[in-house]
Amino acid sequence: AATARSGLGARFGRIVARDPNRPRKEPFFSFLGDSILNGGRLVLIVTANVITFVALAALIDKILGAIWSPLSLESILGVFMYVPSLLLGLDPSAAWDMSQIMGLKLVTNEFVAMGLVTDVVTTFPPHHQAVLTVFLTSFANFGTLGMIIGTFKGIVDKERNELIAKNVGRMLLSGILVSLLSAGMVGLFVW
Repeated sequence: AATARSGLGARFGRIVARDPNRPRKEPFFSFLGDSILNGGRLVLIVTANVITFVALAALIDKILGAIWSPLSLESILGVFMYVPSLLLGLDPSAAWDMSQIMGLKLVTNEFVAMGLVTDVVTTFPPHHQAVLTVFLTSFANFGTLGMIIGTFKGIVDKERNELIAKNVGRMLLSGILVSLLSAGMVGLFVW
């Protein structure tokens, strides 16, 4: 009986006693506090990057406007978006207007562009509505690049962050192409 009790006691002793080789867990509230601080830091980094990217686009617009008044980053990107707009099945006059809206969306964001077309989108043919709506609801714009760079700056090491920063142009181009592909796929089914 004594042997059984001592064996039972040894088992319970191992359960209750802490193994010195096992790493110590951080207390819950310490972990919670660190998580809140890291999350807040990440929010500040992302916010600063978004503001900087949007401000940089506005600065480029002002410089282009000083050179020639109708010239802007939106209009330049709108010109580049004209051919893809034609390929999406828009007629030439509508393609020009849609490409200017697409250019605006790339420079600002989807909310600004949607706010601009909210009142007039119902006057467009169904195909144009579908194509424009799908393109505008993507996140391919300069502000999103700021969010991506800010997020990676806050969570990865410097080497990986440099890799992301080096490929910003490719990321924007990929986002635009995916947005056009999505809009084209929807456009195939809505006429």
